[in-house]
Amino acid sequence: MTLSIGLIGCGYIAKKHLETISQLDEVELIAVSDIDGNKMDEAILLYNQLTGINRIIKKFNNFYDLLEDKNIDIVVIATVSGLHAKIASESLVHHKHVILEKPFALSVADGERLIELAKAENRRILVCHQLRYRPVFRKLKALLEKDALGRIHLGVASMRIHRSESYFNNSNWKGTWKHDGGMLLNQGMHLIDLLIWFMGDATTVYGDISNNMDIKDTEDIAAGVLTFHNRAKGIIDANTITKPDNLGYYISLFGENGTFSIGGPSFNKLERCYFPNSSHTNEILSLMEDHNEHKYMYQNFINVLNQKETILLMDEKDAFRSIMTVFAIYEASKCNKVVHLPLESFSTEEMNMERVKEWEKK
Repeated sequence: MTLSIGLIGCGYIAKKHLETISQLDEVELIAVSDIDGNKMDEAILLYNQLTGINRIIKKFNNFYDLLEDKNIDIVVIATVSGLHAKIASESLVHHKHVILEKPFALSVADGERLIELAKAENRRILVCHQLRYRPVFRKLKALLEKDALGRIHLGVASMRIHRSESYFNNSNWKGTWKHDGGMLLNQGMHLIDLLIWFMGDATTVYGDISNNMDIKDTEDIAAGVLTFHNRAKGIIDANTITKPDNLGYYISLFGENGTFSIGGPSFNKLERCYFPNSSHTNEILSLMEDHNEHKYMYQNFINVLNQKETILLMDEKDAFRSIMTVFAIYEASKCNKVVHLPLESFSTEEMNMERVKEWEKK
């Protein structure tokens, strides 16, 4: 069964979605929406070039009009972060399945509402945490479930990348708590999601953040200490002030029987892979070159909708747990105390960087 897709948001990140959609026979793009007509034209041109077919694709300046199209089965949301929850909610009410770019939501209330709506409307939400679908990480997850490293004592997630002033000046929403949501929710979200996926849910979180650019409100340095149900610890350190350019992303797990550490600009360097069973190491090494996670993510979603698979590897509940961890770091930095999970309420709009700056002066 071929599923019809409507794309809302035709900016930079939409290109990756168009590339992926063009590679899959079970889906077809039939409509796009953006407030910028030129971006819609560019998206249509790119998709037709990728597929080699000159399709007539509908254009809507208002996303509500796209949602009224009863021929659309799936809505892909690739807009400003602050609009994710609103557009996803409207899509569910209009009986559409949703592929949603991260972050899932910018508040606890919005996240809870999306989970409730998806259940009420019997629709599925895929949140784009595509690194879960990279074969090397799926294999690692399977090995961890078999206790291949033994009890995990410590997990470390590090991000050392560069975001220049021009990056924030190019869009008036970037670097704002209301519309962007913060560095950890955007650049750091994949790392934190992997850490939670490998280690389990955190019970307590302490964190601190700082901002070193006057042109924005959100953080560019963040540190967090997590305690998990089994008393294991998690460390998060992230920054976007690395000069002159990106160093990379890193995930390390330290278990009673072994160590796994991977890093590099795109997780392309295996720092250490020690398992008591050497065959596990060989399995990991054989998967290092496969970076087709976006395609695997879409395929899993399509298969679930077509009832060829039953388990969605990354759904709204998983995404909610990951953003809750980030919210806890923000809340801890705001209140200067350890925070217990789950949070009853939080919104990125509550953040006040002036207060954070006052703590730094102390």
